[in-house]
Amino acid sequence: MALKIMKNKNLKLIIILVICLFSLTSAVNADGYKVIFNHIDGVGDDYGPGDYHYPQNHIFQNRGHLFDLKSLTIFEGEANYKFRFSFSNLTDPWGAEFGFSLPLIELYLDTQSGGSNQLFNDGANISFKDDFRWNNFLKVSGFWVKLFNPDSRKETILDINDLSLMVPSSTDNISVNRDGNFIFLEISKTEINLAQNSKIIVLIGSFDPFGYDHFRSLSNSRSYWQIYSGNKSSNPQSTRVLDILVPGGESQKQILKGELPELPYLKIDFEKAETEPTIVDYLMPINKISISILALYILLLIFIIFRFKYEK
Repeated sequence: MALKIMKNKNLKLIIILVICLFSLTSAVNADGYKVIFNHIDGVGDDYGPGDYHYPQNHIFQNRGHLFDLKSLTIFEGEANYKFRFSFSNLTDPWGAEFGFSLPLIELYLDTQSGGSNQLFNDGANISFKDDFRWNNFLKVSGFWVKLFNPDSRKETILDINDLSLMVPSSTDNISVNRDGNFIFLEISKTEINLAQNSKIIVLIGSFDPFGYDHFRSLSNSRSYWQIYSGNKSSNPQSTRVLDILVPGGESQKQILKGELPELPYLKIDFEKAETEPTIVDYLMPINKISISILALYILLLIFIIFRFKYEK
């Protein structure tokens, strides 16, 4: 009888552990915010079309996945939107204003009719589908954040003074901060308005304060500061993007290959985005059999506990 009670207690503890594990990151709409968009991206895919490698400088070496975007969650509050970018490994070797130095984030939003079908500046070397016409463009580095619309004046992207790390741009309606491997961007609804079925494209590059359009350039040979492409043929129209939010069922390697690759977009669906990602969601992009492995591990754990208690 005592053995049976002991087994039941162990079983209950394991069940409680499993429940906690899978609900650990469930929706928590704190501070009056609700989730309106959530997308999980593959882990460890900050390699562009599959053959991009980090520069040889020490700040890029022995610190894997520095540009790897794992997910984007958008929260809506009464007066603001909050964007939460989850990265694998954020670092700050240059002491940036917002606490991260290396990633460059570009976020294009198609929120209403009209808009532009072209990049604001062409540093990313990508193109858009015909039915994607952006109305708002957010550009974020660790030193500044900038918001543009199709009518905004284009930056003098070769003006070294304009690209300086010492004078970050800022606005009262936008704030950026880092918490661990999360980057939070909060923006007033007076600046953007996200509606049902708004379209979104997210690009991650390597920030270069002196690079064309702030993107680190490519090289077909290993370089101290340039991204090395395994493709030996140098192509000026190859993308400089290292990671994107990939729609389900598509391959980033296929999307980003070739000249000026055409990027797919994701839609904001308020009804589908009622919860934040769970651990199950995070496991899926890594390996679709991860859940099965976890279940087998739990069963093995139960067997070992029961066998040990029985023999004892």
